[in-house]
Amino acid sequence: MKTRQLSIIATILTCATLSLFFMNATFSPQAKAPGEKVDRHTRVSHARELLGSSYKKGAAHLYDKNPVYTKDILQTVRANLPGTHKKYSYGVTRAILRESKKHGLDPVFVLALIQTESKWNPTAIGDAGEIGLMQIRPQTAKWTARHFKMTWNGASSLKNPLVNVTLGIAYISMLRHQMGENSMKYLPAYNMGATAVRRLLAQNIQPMEYRQRVLANYELIYRDIASAGL
Repeated sequence: MKTRQLSIIATILTCATLSLFFMNATFSPQAKAPGEKVDRHTRVSHARELLGSSYKKGAAHLYDKNPVYTKDILQTVRANLPGTHKKYSYGVTRAILRESKKHGLDPVFVLALIQTESKWNPTAIGDAGEIGLMQIRPQTAKWTARHFKMTWNGASSLKNPLVNVTLGIAYISMLRHQMGENSMKYLPAYNMGATAVRRLLAQNIQPMEYRQRVLANYELIYRDIASAGL
């Protein structure tokens, strides 16, 4: 009798424990929420650097005193990743926020760079062998990984959106450091390489087209965030 009672009690306790586990771990929104936050100082500082004298005319200026929230970035990522890759939304958002803060970049700028490079297609392959969301060439990714003492698992790893975003942000950060905090230099360098940009600048030619496309997407994303009322 005692054995049967103990068995029943044990079953009840086990069910209760599993119930609490699934309620708190599986179905709780906090379990899925990206653990990173938008760093306001970093975001504003980089926005001013990108836009220069035109900063106060753009949508980024709307957020000088009001924060851009994690959910704003997540909403953009989730809305743009294609169906089969939406499962990466939280991880990609977390990586963008973490790496942007680490390298001193506005995370909205990273969203604009992804939009410009691949239109959010994680399987995109460029004409010169660029791969994924941020269209990184394998040799560039390998070099960047070595520079930042990051693990490099070969070209196929660039098809993973989280790996691609982490290496892409590191690469644009490295160009920014090498070429000075001047988006008229490091943004074209992301597109055509630092050597080609320096060659054009030496001929008094300023490569503007790529930078203009990125900043146009940057403005649009900020306006989308504002219009969504998030």
